[in-house]
Amino acid sequence: MEILQQIFAYLCAPLVLFSGLIGLRGGVSEQYKEYKNVILFIGDGMGENHLEAAKAADPAPLVMETMPVRGQSKTNSWPGFILTDSAAGATALACGIRVIDSQIAVFALDPLRWIATPVTLAELAIERGKLAGVVTTDSTSGATPACFSAHSASRDNEKEISEGQMASKLTLIWGAGSASVTEVGVKAGGFGSLITTKAQMDALAEGSRSFAQFEGLGNVPVPAGSPSLAEMTVRAIDLLDDDPDGFFLMVEAAHIDKYSHGGDLPNAIKHVRTLDEAVAAALAYADAHPDTLVLVTADHETGGLKLKNGAHAYTTGEHTPVNVPVLVNRTDAGFADGDAWKNRQIGVQLGRVLGFGPEVFPTPILPRR
Repeated sequence: MEILQQIFAYLCAPLVLFSGLIGLRGGVSEQYKEYKNVILFIGDGMGENHLEAAKAADPAPLVMETMPVRGQSKTNSWPGFILTDSAAGATALACGIRVIDSQIAVFALDPLRWIATPVTLAELAIERGKLAGVVTTDSTSGATPACFSAHSASRDNEKEISEGQMASKLTLIWGAGSASVTEVGVKAGGFGSLITTKAQMDALAEGSRSFAQFEGLGNVPVPAGSPSLAEMTVRAIDLLDDDPDGFFLMVEAAHIDKYSHGGDLPNAIKHVRTLDEAVAAALAYADAHPDTLVLVTADHETGGLKLKNGAHAYTTGEHTPVNVPVLVNRTDAGFADGDAWKNRQIGVQLGRVLGFGPEVFPTPILPRR
């Protein structure tokens, strides 16, 4: 399917380049309040039935479901009707555009960035004086964190992605190990330290920049010496919130997807709960800081999870085209309860909430006249 997307893209390229368009540029709503801080949670592969399965296994309510706005995201990749992967799904959220599967924060018709490079929410936040960070249980070069902190024609380009991340201006990039991340590269890129333990994370000084390569993040609980997703979220917020201009933080729970691919529902549910613990920590911060927006969604659903004979079961080991949940803690950010939005619209609206107008986000593929 990815090859067919690429063929179609290049057949359409002359028309698109001539017009200088990348598709509809609107957000979810023209009526919204701007927020100083935005925390975006992505449950990789998390569909509505993953939430239901988590509650069926444990009657404790999910904190994320207490948020007042609940809608859904349509997760197709470019040109709008193809089953997405994590790279295209995350690029839609990070850059407000749809791209071909496997592409990391590039334009579908310009993957080598000969003409333009789309700016991510994290990069634009930094340009506007905010701090930005990426936290994941995946490797730092994994598709979802990469889409907020690097650019590449393919998610398989680990070296290019890691080098781009090490040269980025983000305050923190935390996750599991990636082969090309080294202490020399991290420090050459301007990060103050490469950390590998929770103790080192806790000891980071305010104003410092850090790159983390933790072990065992796919385990619940994590091994001794490594931080949980909630602990990473709390510490990341603590390090980012001193900037008077605010911050942008993306937090990914990657293993809902990984265990769903393998048909392992008990472990996938554990990671839904792990995500919920992190969301609870962010909501506690947002309660004390009303200028903070928290949004929870997914890049796609994995496993075709359905209720059969009173029990949830997977129907496939692959991604599916079903809509995924969107949960928001504020009612005045342009997200209306019960609506369904294209995944790229969610990225655009988050940009609007952060104060990024249509002249800068999403990035036009050609300069505006």
